[in-house]
Amino acid sequence: MDLLARLAAPAQDLLERVDRALLTGGAPAGHPIWPLLRRLGALPGELVIELAATTPESLRAAADPLRELARAYVDGLDLMPGAAGWRGDAAEAFGAQWRALAAHLADGADSMAGGLTGTASYVDDVAGWLAATRDAVAVALARCLGSTEAATLRALPAGALGSGVAGLAGGWLATGAPGAMAGPRSAILAAAGIGAHLLRAAADGLDHGEALHSRWAGRLDELPYRPTPAPAPPADTHLALPS
Repeated sequence: MDLLARLAAPAQDLLERVDRALLTGGAPAGHPIWPLLRRLGALPGELVIELAATTPESLRAAADPLRELARAYVDGLDLMPGAAGWRGDAAEAFGAQWRALAAHLADGADSMAGGLTGTASYVDDVAGWLAATRDAVAVALARCLGSTEAATLRALPAGALGSGVAGLAGGWLATGAPGAMAGPRSAILAAAGIGAHLLRAAADGLDHGEALHSRWAGRLDELPYRPTPAPAPPADTHLALPS
């Protein structure tokens, strides 16, 4: 269990208060939270709770069957003898097609086995990115839990923050357009400060995720099979089998 998993439950009340205050009261015009809300498209509490529920272990587990299948492709070639001592034009044609298929299945990084291994490595990288993002958001959340802003929000009765319905109806989150602030100003500023701190950590993680995606771009494209062109049928179709 990582830090985010340990903090998610104790932080849930604060996260809900942050979201309710933002939905009901908005945030000051020009506050740093606005561009972060527009980019991430999620409230800070909502984002942290969803991130806490998404673990890298399930991704890492998905990579194991891919590597097993890659090994099966390699091992399977040993069970297929190819031309197996046949002679003649037909045997040569079959051998050429078999070599092309064998290369496609398990010869290097550009084979099916190589593609499966590469996909497994990509999954590992994504799992590592998710774990690092969780850690960064967890550190930001830990700082928020002990902040003055958190104390300000906890000191208010839950009803003072509203239900968030008015904010949703106004559509300010979808449009990113600041409206008039409603509710206790101290709570609104506290929620905006905490929200910006959490969303900034998540935005940094998104930057790293986009960089990871760029590094892998093109490396996991579909691998078409290109068979050896079939030769013209020989005049003599004699096939000599091994004695």
